Amino acid sequence: MAFYELNVFVLIVVNVVLFLRQHERSKPQAPKPSIDEEISKVLNMEDSETEPQLPSGAAKIFVKQYLIGHLLAFAGDWLQGPHLYAVYKYDKRLPETRVALLYATGFIAAAVSATAAGQLADRFGRRRACLVYCAAYSACCLSLLSDNIYILLAGKWCGGVSTTLLYSVFDVWMITEYNKRGLQSSGVSLGTVYGWLTSLNSVVAITTGVVGEMLVGWTGAKVSPFMLATVVFMLAAIWISSTWPENFGSGASDGQDDSFLTVTVIAARKMWTDERVFALVTASSIFESMMYLFVFFWSAAIVSARQSAGVKDAPPFGLIFASFMCAMMAGSMIFNSSTSRGVADTSSLLEVTLAIASTALLSAIILTGHEYLVFWMFCLVEVCVGMYYPSMNFLKSNIIEDASRAKIYNFMRIPLSVFVITAHSFAEEGDHHRNNVFLIFGGALLAALFVAQRFLAQERRSATS
Repeated sequence: MAFYELNVFVLIVVNVVLFLRQHERSKPQAPKPSIDEEISKVLNMEDSETEPQLPSGAAKIFVKQYLIGHLLAFAGDWLQGPHLYAVYKYDKRLPETRVALLYATGFIAAAVSATAAGQLADRFGRRRACLVYCAAYSACCLSLLSDNIYILLAGKWCGGVSTTLLYSVFDVWMITEYNKRGLQSSGVSLGTVYGWLTSLNSVVAITTGVVGEMLVGWTGAKVSPFMLATVVFMLAAIWISSTWPENFGSGASDGQDDSFLTVTVIAARKMWTDERVFALVTASSIFESMMYLFVFFWSAAIVSARQSAGVKDAPPFGLIFASFMCAMMAGSMIFNSSTSRGVADTSSLLEVTLAIASTALLSAIILTGHEYLVFWMFCLVEVCVGMYYPSMNFLKSNIIEDASRAKIYNFMRIPLSVFVITAHSFAEEGDHHRNNVFLIFGGALLAALFVAQRFLAQERRSATS
């Protein structure tokens, strides 16, 4: 137990150091003017206006409005996520096949809704789509009050649709609003916004995980975090509806053909004709499907390694989860401090992230019998998650056009869902299936690295030319 407590402490210290370094770098370092410059400024007051800038207050208000809304949406997700399997398996005593069916339903819903969500968000409004997320996820949480399998399936379908919306329309709304307000000159880049989102989201994940665990202890009901999540989603809906203006896609009111088939064909054609978009789709599909599967497998992998060492008692999952979230936060702050917010630098960092994640997954297979080493490899995977999200979000925001952004973002989730559903369809007891999944995705991440190096290289060439 002392090992995991020490790791949490060390990771917290690392995050504090990284945060202080980031804070110091963010301070403006204006050189002290000379006497001649001071005199010139007094005599020529107009010199102070030679570099017009957007008032910093406007950028700060926008960032605060966006982060609070998106983080509240994430908070509801984090609150109930860790307890979902326990409710299905132990509270409702569903057989493993039914639990697998419920999880598969969520991913199928995410894949099916991906082709429609972007078009509907563009046509009827991204803010409305964010509000639909709050309502649909609330319905998913409330469905757990019932033991009826059909109500549970309907609730999980709503949860799958909500996942698609969470990882698409919130970003699309923010990027469109950022460009509409002309915040490029404010000194707050999209990379900075995404870096803060990932860092603060890690804090939210840790906090809501602890709150959810305490709530279960106080009430004795594993469903209680889901009820609290519905309150959080209501707060998110109130905040979004009162502070976020509406924005639409380019085809929302120009009368163009916007059928589902047309939108799907356009999005697919864009991904296959633009090499950069193809590279982003490949990297995101493989990395994010690996991440979803990792969420399912890490606890069993730690238990297996622990039992191989002859230790029978259960590992401290709460401390391990807290360590993972701290590692993810460290990764996001590494992103903040290691890039100059250019597409070329960020694409290079994405490639490093893919390489490290592949190495960590493959190493976890080799080190199966060593609990602490497996734990450290998994922490390294979480560091990569922390670097991946702001990197990928920044690249998508700069490479994919606003006109088709929501369509492509949602369409990108189709291969992700297919990968995850396929991996779960071959599920079996024991270590063999899990190790095969880690092996396959370790190799797939190397393939994604090759694609990113080849098709994003033009960004680096243009940056150096």
